[in-house]
Amino acid sequence: MRIHDREDVLYLLRRTGRVLTPNQRLVVLEYAASEQRADGGVMVKATEMAELLGMTAPVFSRTRKELVSLGWLREVGSVGQVRIYALDPRIEQERGRAGGHLRAVGG
Repeated sequence: MRIHDREDVLYLLRRTGRVLTPNQRLVVLEYAASEQRADGGVMVKATEMAELLGMTAPVFSRTRKELVSLGWLREVGSVGQVRIYALDPRIEQERGRAGGHLRAVGG
């Protein structure tokens, strides 16, 4: 999932509300807002993401690990020792085919 507009942000806020902690929601939003590879992988350093979100690197790392175990993030590869993560594509399942089609055509 990639944030393209306000509707995407609102969808993620509704989808993560009362399900994830505030820190987890911030990390999901940051992954959705970041530039992504074709497989959804985000190539931004964890330290940069942590700083942007106002978290320490250990808090960000722990939060990301929680999201992996909850199924919100998945590992999609690595570059050397650095692991690359992406949001799980199932996040958009509730939107249905029409929402996905509009994103493919419009985005």
